[in-house]
Amino acid sequence: MMAPDLGARLSTAGRVVRSRFGLWLLLVAGFTLGYYLLLMASLVVRFGALPNYAIAYNWPASVWKIFRSTPSFRDVPPIVAEEYLLEFGYMNYDYGLGISEWALNIIPYKVLLVMVLAALLAANILLLKARTSCSGGTRLKSAAATGLGAGFVALTSATMSWVVCCATPTWIVGLSMLGLGVSTAFWIEPIGPWLTMAGYGLLALSTLGLAEPAATSRFGTGTPGRGRKTSSQNGVHA
Repeated sequence: MMAPDLGARLSTAGRVVRSRFGLWLLLVAGFTLGYYLLLMASLVVRFGALPNYAIAYNWPASVWKIFRSTPSFRDVPPIVAEEYLLEFGYMNYDYGLGISEWALNIIPYKVLLVMVLAALLAANILLLKARTSCSGGTRLKSAAATGLGAGFVALTSATMSWVVCCATPTWIVGLSMLGLGVSTAFWIEPIGPWLTMAGYGLLALSTLGLAEPAATSRFGTGTPGRGRKTSSQNGVHA
């Protein structure tokens, strides 16, 4: 059972991360940056054109304006969650002033979700490399669950827009780019938050599964056999 030793598993995970904290930070930053570079690369490959415009938004000012002008505080978080920080895309100037055919949008809320994903993924990688006492089967299952959970979160955290779908950045744009019908993609869009939660759940369970505390002997030394002396060491001979 995992519940009785939850504290011990969390302690083990924390100790492993602290022991390689520099590497963990590097992995978190690398996974986060690599994720958005991969999204941009997929857009460039799919549409065969490099981005020709970039826009930086005053995100702090926009958030402050939302706080001041929104009557109900309950409406503030979902509005703030959709605010842009950066936008990179391709503008087609065949239509008057131009129309954005596709774009990659950097939204701080989504970046935070990706960073949490990267933090859990990096922790699991360090735990896989560490010598914890979990069995080979547990390590294999946890690695598979880590991959599946990361896939769910990565898919639903994508913030791409395509004029064929809509002007709003959404994770279903990636599915549409892969050939899924637009109407079908919009039909499955509401399950996005559930997939995200399932992904984080799988990642968290994988972390706990990999963080099995090192086995200790009944003599309290942590290495079986070292907590007692043999008869010959005690000066007693057969």
